[in-house]
Amino acid sequence: MLKKEIKQMTFVGKVFAPSMMDAQRTYIEANSEVEADEGFKQFLAGKQLENKRASMVVFGPESFMYWYGVLVKGEVESPAGLMKYQLPAAEVAEDTIDGQISNFSMPLNFVIPEVMKKVGDSGMQVYENPGDSEVPYFVQALDLDTKKLTQIWYESAK
Repeated sequence: MLKKEIKQMTFVGKVFAPSMMDAQRTYIEANSEVEADEGFKQFLAGKQLENKRASMVVFGPESFMYWYGVLVKGEVESPAGLMKYQLPAAEVAEDTIDGQISNFSMPLNFVIPEVMKKVGDSGMQVYENPGDSEVPYFVQALDLDTKKLTQIWYESAK
């Protein structure tokens, strides 16, 4: 994991509760719902983001919310039917995985502990309960053009 500073970003998409996970503990059906949304398709086309996707977990003290959509630099208006979430400028742990885009759809109960271990092994602070962090965010950004998956664990706001 590479420690770095990132600028403020906006996540645009839809949010889903833990109860929306399927039996395999994935959000594949929820992701498909967003992919089928005409407003989402138009937003992607209008911003030249057709080959970008992102997922985000926002941890709380006792649960979490899952987001699916796309990351956008800076401020944007949220299209009808979609929501936006402002992510702060922050210090993060970032890891880019080449050619393993299937990791983007892996169950969260596999991905989160693996990433938390990598972050801890890199010497960065990891809360036992990520919801206790001032920046309780885990983002995965997928670039379908380059076949790269970037995993971003927020450590502290800037």
